[in-house]
This record gives sequence, C-alpha cells and structure tokens, in this order.
Amino acid sequence: MVRSPISVEEAEAVIDVYFTVAKEVFVKGGATRVKKVVLEIARWVHDSPRHYAATEETGRRIVAAPEFAELPEPTLAAILAHEFGHAVDFLYPGEFAVMDDGELVRMPPTPKTLIDKKAEQAMIARLRAWSERDKDTVERTADAIAEHFTGRPIGYMGPCELQSFERGGVRPRRLGLR
Repeated sequence: MVRSPISVEEAEAVIDVYFTVAKEVFVKGGATRVKKVVLEIARWVHDSPRHYAATEETGRRIVAAPEFAELPEPTLAAILAHEFGHAVDFLYPGEFAVMDDGELVRMPPTPKTLIDKKAEQAMIARLRAWSERDKDTVERTADAIAEHFTGRPIGYMGPCELQSFERGGVRPRRLGLR
C-alpha cells in the first residue's frame, strides 16, 4: 500500500511536542536565550543536505522536514537536541569550545563592557577563533552542548548516520559527515 506523504500540519503536531520539551530542557539548564527559538516545518529541508532538520546561524529558528516526524523517537529527540546545541552555540557565540579530546569547555560570557585593551583583544581573538571553526568542529560542538544540557550522549547510527539516543549500535560522529 502506498502512503501519501505526511502533511506539514501532521508533522508539526508531532514535532512540536518534542521541540517544546527540548527547549524546556535547555532553558532549565541555563540557556535562557533559546526561549525565542521557533520551529518551522518546511518540505524543502528534506531535499537539502540537512535532510531532516537544520538551525539558522542566528540560532533563532530550527527548520524541520515533515518526514522528520516519522523517525523513531530516540532519533527525533537526539536530532532536536543536536539542533538546540547549534542554537545555543549561535546564541552564545564563543562561550562553548570542544577540546581535542571531546570535552566541552564553557568560557566566561562576553561582557557588555570590557575593562581594558587586553581584555578586548582577548575577546576579539576568542570570537575570531569561534567564527573560523571548521564544519566538523561546529558539529562536534553541537553534540557536546546537547550532551551537556540533556545529560545524554549523542551517537550516530544506521547507513544515513543519523543522531540517536539509542544505547546499542551507535558510534561517534565521523569526520566530514554533513
């Protein structure tokens, strides 16, 4: 039997529940800026390199394909956590860094006013390093931020290497994964 594609409205009804819970977890964890993050369901996402979900570089909008709603719960929840990881990374620029060993380090927040020239230079250098990260580092940072806020490590599974909170059969993110 051939099934018609899920509608945008049906997808939103499913995804919004997970989106709301994920947002609440991040806000309760101290990332209050994610209160303004919105969810958009758009068919074009499925035909893009992101395939199921993406986060704008402003950190204010997560866009998901309707097909995202049909994924297993551990995958849907992990992808949303990863996308909220991106949102936090973009909304708090330069405050999170992933070390070579995968450890997440939270730097002091960017002050509104800087005390002296050296502090200003250090902040500029930190923001430059943050903005010049390679794609793998950006993705690993989103996973590490998601783990920090959810307490659950994100693994990758299946032939499409989708994020998942499953316990078995998951592996670390491979370099170059889109």
